[in-house]
Amino acid sequence: MFGISNDIFNFIYIAVILLGGVTMTLTVILNAKERDRQHRAMMLLVGAIFIYMVIDFIAYYYLGEHSSGKLVFALITCSDVLFCLLTLVWIYYILVQMELEDVIRPKWVAVGSILYAVGSQTLSISLGRFDSYIVVKSGLGKILLQILDVGYVVFVIGICVVCIRQVVKRYPRSGRRTINLLFLLLLIGYMVWIAEWDYGTWFKTEEHLLDIYAMDPLILIYAILNIILIYYFYKKDPLRLQKMDLQLTREEVEKLIKDQYGLSARELDVMHLMNCGMSNAQIAAELSISENTVKRHASNIFKKTETQSRHELLAKISNLD
Repeated sequence: MFGISNDIFNFIYIAVILLGGVTMTLTVILNAKERDRQHRAMMLLVGAIFIYMVIDFIAYYYLGEHSSGKLVFALITCSDVLFCLLTLVWIYYILVQMELEDVIRPKWVAVGSILYAVGSQTLSISLGRFDSYIVVKSGLGKILLQILDVGYVVFVIGICVVCIRQVVKRYPRSGRRTINLLFLLLLIGYMVWIAEWDYGTWFKTEEHLLDIYAMDPLILIYAILNIILIYYFYKKDPLRLQKMDLQLTREEVEKLIKDQYGLSARELDVMHLMNCGMSNAQIAAELSISENTVKRHASNIFKKTETQSRHELLAKISNLD
């Protein structure tokens, strides 16, 4: 495998999986602390990649060398289904992070992924694909399976292209936009590799398939993602407040949020009055500004604190109190 022995390659794979287990634990802690949709989507993505890679490793590396027959191919089927789940969660993460659910409905992405998973695996099993790596018989079933494989790749890449256009159109240049564009480009690149893998299952020998599999970019993607998320966890430091005096006043908690998320002085005033239970009209009267200005400040507060509503914002403040 490109000059790398199986033992070294397996060691790298296992090391990345172990690092992923650490990252998954950290994202669970972070989600429990923040309790917002963005961190929940992050937790789902990290968990989906971790489970997929564990099953994938067992199916293709360990059991492939020590066992054969129905158990191995059942695991391969499970791996293929988890691939669809991973793709779905990957897209969902991007839609939530960039607030694009009004453009692409997650439920329709889920429907497309489920239809592909059921259809492709039903055809694969009926054609005897898992009796070997290659389907040797031609026919209508083989053509339908090829159409499904290509169709799903085009489906996912098409969604990514739409998301890229919306992200560039809606959001100014920023680190957040760059990271999410990178996630979209990585997903496109991964689907291109999947297309190469699907092509290999039809026209290449098992030996060549293992060479293609050794180039799986998900290993590198997951390793980089783990490093980024560990750094992100370090910067967020969700456990920091547990070391502080638990008798924080409301004003102290609001000041912490202001400093952590970079709120302006006026946004702090608006957040304080929201925390006091005032309506937009009451806040406008209290601060001698228009109600539209209050709404604009509130929108900025939600975006900076990664919340979607007053309820989520107040829940975040309550968690810090």
